[in-house]
Amino acid sequence: MQRKSTNLSEELIRYLENKRDGILKKWKAIFWDSFGEEAKRFFTKEVDRFQNPFGYRIDETFEGLIGILFGDFNWEEADYYLRRLVQLRAVQETIPSKALNLFIQLKSIIRKEIGEDILKKFGVEEFIKLEDRINAFMIRSFDFFMEYRERLNQLRYDEWKRAHYLLLKRAGLVYDPMEGMPKSEPEEIN
Repeated sequence: MQRKSTNLSEELIRYLENKRDGILKKWKAIFWDSFGEEAKRFFTKEVDRFQNPFGYRIDETFEGLIGILFGDFNWEEADYYLRRLVQLRAVQETIPSKALNLFIQLKSIIRKEIGEDILKKFGVEEFIKLEDRINAFMIRSFDFFMEYRERLNQLRYDEWKRAHYLLLKRAGLVYDPMEGMPKSEPEEIN
């Protein structure tokens, strides 16, 4: 079976480059809306690397992803930006469907803003290639999301264990190498 290329035509890449800023602005606006009005105002007010590192990181990440999506596709570069974005979303959201919905929203923005033009000028195959790239971002992001959620859960569990160590030790449920193995039955109190 022959594998279809996901490379976009040069004409489509030039077309997308002209539409890039409008799509990027709308996509970032949807992301920032998920933070609430006050946080959105704070994080988008200043996008200086030192005064607002979070806002700067988000801008850099979204610009990088749009650049890869609308240009030469490179997984190494894409993974870098996807990991950064998904790491933030894994802390903010607890379920993947909410965290990764921003890729569905990106598809919606593209369909609404330039979908008909792409279909008319470049054909359905080019449009599908573009959407396949977004789908690939989403699938890869799901893996990263699960990885980060597992890390967060492990950190929470380790912290819980540290906080309750003495209780677990008294109950004989923790092995302390300094004291030897816990007794299999609790001691009777006379």
